[in-house]
Amino acid sequence: MSKKKGNFVEQHVDKLILAVIGLICLGLLWIYVFSNPFGPVIGGRKESLSSLQSRLEQKKDQIRKKIDEIKPGAPVAATDFIAGYEQMLVCSIPKIDASIYPLTPGIGSQAIGSDREYAVPEIPALQDVKIAYIRGAVYLPTEEVTPEMPYASVETKIGDLDFVTVSARLDVKRLVQQFESSFMGLGVNASHKDRGLATPVAARIELQRRVKGADGTWSEWGPVAIPQTVAYRKTFEKLPMISEDLGGGGVHVLVAQYKDLFRQISLLQPPPYDFASTRYQYWMPPQYLEEVQKLLQQQEDEAKRQKRETAAAAGAAGGPMGPGLAGEMGPGGRATRPIQTRPTRPDTGRGRDQRTGPDRGAPGEIGPGGLPTERHGRPGVRPRTIEDVYRDYQKEILTGDWWTRNEPILIWAHDDTIQPGKTYQYRIRAGLFNPIAGRDWFRPDQQEYKNQVILWSPFAQADSAKKDAMTVAVPKMLHIFPMDISKNNPDAVLVTVAKYYYGRWRSEDFEVLPGQMIGSVVEPKKSTASVAAGETGAGPGMAMEGAGMPGMMGPGFGMGGVGPTGAVQTAATIDFTTDRLFLDIIGAVDWSGALTALRRREYNDMLYTVDGIRIDKLPIRQQNWPPDVRKEYRDVKEAEKELENETLVGRTPSGSMQTPGVPGMPMGPGGRMPPMGGFGREGMMEW
Repeated sequence: MSKKKGNFVEQHVDKLILAVIGLICLGLLWIYVFSNPFGPVIGGRKESLSSLQSRLEQKKDQIRKKIDEIKPGAPVAATDFIAGYEQMLVCSIPKIDASIYPLTPGIGSQAIGSDREYAVPEIPALQDVKIAYIRGAVYLPTEEVTPEMPYASVETKIGDLDFVTVSARLDVKRLVQQFESSFMGLGVNASHKDRGLATPVAARIELQRRVKGADGTWSEWGPVAIPQTVAYRKTFEKLPMISEDLGGGGVHVLVAQYKDLFRQISLLQPPPYDFASTRYQYWMPPQYLEEVQKLLQQQEDEAKRQKRETAAAAGAAGGPMGPGLAGEMGPGGRATRPIQTRPTRPDTGRGRDQRTGPDRGAPGEIGPGGLPTERHGRPGVRPRTIEDVYRDYQKEILTGDWWTRNEPILIWAHDDTIQPGKTYQYRIRAGLFNPIAGRDWFRPDQQEYKNQVILWSPFAQADSAKKDAMTVAVPKMLHIFPMDISKNNPDAVLVTVAKYYYGRWRSEDFEVLPGQMIGSVVEPKKSTASVAAGETGAGPGMAMEGAGMPGMMGPGFGMGGVGPTGAVQTAATIDFTTDRLFLDIIGAVDWSGALTALRRREYNDMLYTVDGIRIDKLPIRQQNWPPDVRKEYRDVKEAEKELENETLVGRTPSGSMQTPGVPGMPMGPGGRMPPMGGFGREGMMEW
């Protein structure tokens, strides 16, 4: 085909492209060169470089003319700044038209977000609920515990305390699913989904109790006060329960405050007290304390077995038994009791090997710190030790946002207000903030939740099949036992007063006449530990441990207060004073046995009063005591013998252990781990 017969565009496309490029170049030349884009602006007019000099000369002449027109010495009018300042005080925004009617939110239109509708999330019930009751000498704060002054930093004094802990597990995964389903689920409008509402925040772990009366009936349920060791106690106590009591900002302000890591941990895992008794190891929640109690019992059983075997072997050999060894005979032919050392704190794994090895003693023996080492068991299986339990407990400690965990978390609550001699029953529930409290965002069938700041889980309490579940019977701390009538004075009675004092039971005998108060202040007795330690004037069995051991004080100190070196000093006296006033001795007669073989019994009763109105009585001599009194006397004597060598140590705060660089962070809620119950290992209940 001939080129002339071709398409015009195809024949001249190269020329067209060159023409377009030429036009673009001319445009750029005009914009950036001929139009003077960078020329200076004088008097609102852009000047070229050629005319710039002339324009500046004209401007100079104009300014010179104005200066020449000013007459020498003519007064210059001053600006009245005072009037302007006063006007500003009257109205700081004078340019705003005051005639405009202020707009009221919501008038004439629908409120923002009022069309939202959410389902209230269901709080799952707590699981694995257990309770532990312990009694011991603790460090009681003498000043208020605050976030700035946590329990580990405040001044304390030693005192005896009955302490209850109720623990449970919260199913975090299910809880988070409930919140996300309510505020981020498929049934929620895409524009109404809110991640902030879908994050659960703990508001309260409420522990409730009721008291058993003398007639066997129970009182009404009531909340338990927050312990003194919690730094945010006042903040938690002032939490409003209904939306009408909320301040400015509504529930969102509270959620933002409580979402703080320290507050969440103080709510879910509040710190306990630091225990002062040397036989107590570090505190653990009931789930782990129960296992430790079993291991301690195995340890004691093994020690008793070895003692019996040693005594039997020595008896068969017929050789003399030197003092100081377990099972040997001391002065007067009496068997001596081994003085046990204080168990040290289990290794937390900071720079030391926690594995049981050759340096921890032979299998079946008691290793360093009084912890049981490996015992003979199944081949290839290492028996579980207290250190293993402690390491498992450390894994339960919350150190971050708890709602990010997939497994159930362990939570607990304490009661430090129980009274000796009473019986309590407990129940526990968890409360989460209602993130839409006070708003009209509820479904029609859930309007009752509108003013509730907290969404509660069901109460976890006793099963009907287990009547004693979640129940604690607190032993008395003071007993009087009428032993006999005085041989020197037939009107006087010999009374033994037993008192739980500084972590152990002690007893003292008194001869009381009618009209006298039973008991008085006396000097403490010496104990086996005191004599063995060579103390002079030391306290009632409060010998100190050897110096150099971790967390222990040097010898020569007892209990009562902290001395110059940090050791606990001995109390000079013990107060055995009671509130009972001895009145008189009267004769009594009763009959016992079957109808065909009744037996007459004559005995004497000791009459006493507490308030001066009601008169109580107790039989004199053990064979006449009621069964419950005989049991109390037996339990006290057994505990007194068992705790004869009990000591107190200087405070090693563990209830508020600090995370490095984070003040007040309760890394490992502490205290030492005492046996359960008042007279021994009792009080552990679960359901």
